[in-house]
Amino acid sequence: MFKKLFGKGGKKKAPKGFYELTIASINKLTDTTVEVGFEIPRDKQSFFKFTPGQYLNFAIEMNGEEIRRSYSICSGPEEQLAVAVKLVENGKMSTWFNQTAKVGESIFVSPPEGNFVRPKEAKNIVAIAAGSGITPIMSMAKAAESSEVQMQLFYGSRSLDQIIFRDTISQLKNTKTTHFLSGEASEGSVNSRITKEVFTGIIKNDLSILKSDAFFLCGPEQLIVDMEEVLKLFGVNEDKIFFELFTTPTLMTSNNTGDVQGSFSGTSKVTVLLDDDEMTFDLDADGPAILDKVNQEGFDAPYSCKGGVCCTCKAKIIEGNARMTVNYSLTDQEVEEGYILTCQAHPASESLKISYDD
Repeated sequence: MFKKLFGKGGKKKAPKGFYELTIASINKLTDTTVEVGFEIPRDKQSFFKFTPGQYLNFAIEMNGEEIRRSYSICSGPEEQLAVAVKLVENGKMSTWFNQTAKVGESIFVSPPEGNFVRPKEAKNIVAIAAGSGITPIMSMAKAAESSEVQMQLFYGSRSLDQIIFRDTISQLKNTKTTHFLSGEASEGSVNSRITKEVFTGIIKNDLSILKSDAFFLCGPEQLIVDMEEVLKLFGVNEDKIFFELFTTPTLMTSNNTGDVQGSFSGTSKVTVLLDDDEMTFDLDADGPAILDKVNQEGFDAPYSCKGGVCCTCKAKIIEGNARMTVNYSLTDQEVEEGYILTCQAHPASESLKISYDD
């Protein structure tokens, strides 16, 4: 069961980089999805300013095990900070949010992160989402209501009663929405999943879609892979396509992993800077990931997914080289600047110095 944050010995210490927030509201969106709003203490409000499209990391303790998960912000910039959580089979935290969490309870939350955000110059955008992938898109759409941004949304759900934010979407003035229902037919919706063939047909019938300033993809990995392929086939530049994954990929090709010339197979002396503290340890090139070793040595380094999907464990190389097993979130430019995902990184030189503070 979920371990309360208060018990014998007083208040439980927050993990590094996390703050205690109180659940202010829980609203049922569908039979498997809830919207959870949070009360932010006055002295912490500056930490939780966000850009639509970003996410929050959450930490709770269950049966002596710390569980961390990331959920996208669904609120608009002027609304109470909120996320939407869809129930996942055997998902410990999603089950807690959907079935056990109560208003007034506290949970540890870290400040907003993520690069799935609209470039300032992008005024006409296309969003393609399915299921809970609507969550960060919803935040963008709400923000668009008080701006000059126009959004075209293609949103896939199983049925009408499974459309997350159905009423809110219907009230959006700056977003034109096409619903796709894979499990039932309904007037005004397309009775299909959003497949390569279907979206290809949509573009052929409306080539103006290709003139959009940016494309945002969020949902199951297959959807993202398929939509990216279609857009590229029609000549859309890669730098206009943004995607957000909620799970570790199995189909996608990893981004730049920072591999260096030559091979290093020995033991590296690794120095880590975190919150102005420093530690040094030996680590084999084929040993555990740097993040795991850092936490084993007693530092409370930041992390969430441990799958190379989020950027929570990002650090910068100060000296030496490192390679990542996979990288699904850092851009090529970030890798060139020396950033690594420490959950995936291994030393690739005799000495390595990294900083979580840069």
